Amino acid sequence: MTAVPTYKWSFEYDLWGDRVPKIVPFEITAASLVKTGTLMSMVSGQAIATTDGTADKIIGLAAEDIDVSPTGGDPVKIAVIAPGMVIKGTATDTAASISGFSGKAIDVDATAALDPDDVTGGGLSVLRTEDSGLTVWCVVTCGCII
Repeated sequence: MTAVPTYKWSFEYDLWGDRVPKIVPFEITAASLVKTGTLMSMVSGQAIATTDGTADKIIGLAAEDIDVSPTGGDPVKIAVIAPGMVIKGTATDTAASISGFSGKAIDVDATAALDPDDVTGGGLSVLRTEDSGLTVWCVVTCGCII
């Protein structure tokens, strides 16, 4: 069973208007624990918390806590993120140099924090930063966008 993630992202706004994420139930991978705000990816037809290696398959943010080991296929509510929607999180190191959409394949680390040094195989682009580049506003650029 995976540990309950402590890292969370939040939906901030939409670059293209006033869209908000729709909450949709997806099947979750067995033994996957999540908190509201966990970045979620779709792998082999089931939702799983995003970690290094799955950030190119992002579908949204968990919209509920699951702290009891689920069976594979159990439902999990996910706020689906569409292109142009901005999410806010934290980087493992300063992301100031990749701010302004200068890369579109930024990955995350094992905790799902943005890893600005991993610029391949991910699905995030940094719009802007604060706090010496450690607070990041990102958009999803590739993956399982529905």
